[in-house]
Amino acid sequence: MATEEDILTEIERCGRLTPEQENILYNISLKQDELGREPVNMLLSKVRGSSVYEPMIEREFLTYDVFNHGSRHEIACLYVTLKGLRYCIMFADELSRRRKLNPAGAPWQTVAAGAEV
Repeated sequence: MATEEDILTEIERCGRLTPEQENILYNISLKQDELGREPVNMLLSKVRGSSVYEPMIEREFLTYDVFNHGSRHEIACLYVTLKGLRYCIMFADELSRRRKLNPAGAPWQTVAAGAEV
């Protein structure tokens, strides 16, 4: 299992994920946190060879299972790994601010406006 130090060492060597990748990883991890180990389902053709998903899979932040093997529409069920969850936790303050809604489900502007009043 990757420790925080391992992840930081990998970031120094390979760099952070792109903002788009971080948003995807964070959103999938939130879904898994709320619903247990629920996957995000996508067509396998959208995952394999993708410049967005493939690097996260290679770096072991995401993993997937394939359903409908050999049919026209193979489904990749994406899961965030423990390493991916650690990555999200390490950068949660930054990643959560990119979302339109805060963890309570209210727009961030509402919270800022309420603090000033």
